[in-house]
Amino acid sequence: MNLTTLLYTGLLALGVFSFDAWYHGGEINLEINIPKGYGASETSITDTVAENLFLNEIADIDAVPTFVVKPRVRSTNEQTVVSMVGDMLGLKKMTLLIQQATGLEPLVINGSVTKRGERYQLVLASNPEAGADQRLNQTIETAPGESVVQMIQRAAPQAMLNYEDYLVCLYLVTKANSGDLKIYEAGFERPGVEGLDLLIQQRMQLRPTGLAAIEARDTIAERQAMFTNLRGMLALEQNDIAKASQFFEDALKVRSTFAIATLNLAFVRVHQDRYQDAINLVRPLMESGILQNDPALLGPAYTTWGVAAWGLKKLNEAATAFQSATLANPRATMANLYWSDMLESLGDKTNAAVKRQRAVENSKFFSPYAETAIFYFHLSPHDNTPLTKL
Repeated sequence: MNLTTLLYTGLLALGVFSFDAWYHGGEINLEINIPKGYGASETSITDTVAENLFLNEIADIDAVPTFVVKPRVRSTNEQTVVSMVGDMLGLKKMTLLIQQATGLEPLVINGSVTKRGERYQLVLASNPEAGADQRLNQTIETAPGESVVQMIQRAAPQAMLNYEDYLVCLYLVTKANSGDLKIYEAGFERPGVEGLDLLIQQRMQLRPTGLAAIEARDTIAERQAMFTNLRGMLALEQNDIAKASQFFEDALKVRSTFAIATLNLAFVRVHQDRYQDAINLVRPLMESGILQNDPALLGPAYTTWGVAAWGLKKLNEAATAFQSATLANPRATMANLYWSDMLESLGDKTNAAVKRQRAVENSKFFSPYAETAIFYFHLSPHDNTPLTKL
């Protein structure tokens, strides 16, 4: 191999290193250790198992369908292009070294499971190079009757509150909806949904002050609207439609163009048998074009309109709305399901069966966005129908 080839290969490799380091620059790198000796033998959990417990919980948080950007969290032991080459050359954690050399200052969270008295603790600390705004110094202790495994699982969302609190709260709302909130309650000031609602309120109140607040006023309003909308979803979980209505209205007072809260308020209006009010909320949203390129919301908007029109006995308008929903999103599940129910009620069993079969076929693509009521609760065109989960 001549000098030119060596030089070219070296520059190419540097380019790969730089790209890989840049690509992984937005990640939160995680490393959890269980020290040998006191406490380690009693827990019988290895570093890898502890780390995987934490990362699996993060993966579940990341898997919640949402309309916000998600952080990437990975183990520092996970292989990248750079780290694989680094291992070959005998250099460990080369991705992090390249990130530091290029000024990216990666965020690394180190964790250690220890024992204090009769309780185990997970101590989490970030590297100082990541900067003060990303710093983490947190100790999470087992609650009475809680296992080490449960503590580590609970610690993941508690730690991630420091970096993506909305996504964590959204994840916990889904746990409330599925009845699996109990494992996380040890991290709440109060038990159950009440404790989660308090956590959401606390995160919503966190905001910059002074000049920073002026510069971030749009972001602050957006956060407030998003968290208020989540409180509305929790109110629906408690079957308190009046409270949910107020929260969705409050979210729109803060940010009038917040489409999700508009759809949720329209959903509530249908359940309050205020069908025309529901349509009056959805129609300007459609006419504004805000949802035109977003089938994840456009389909549910037309579906809500369709059920409201059905409630008004405007069957042609309802059918047109359901059809528009399926055109906006050919993989729509709920639009076909409600359309099938309407046709069934009209005695058109043949076409009802076709729509229902299409709903069944599309169900494998169904993605329940946790901040949107229509994906979790059933809409009804009939007066005085109680709220039920899908």
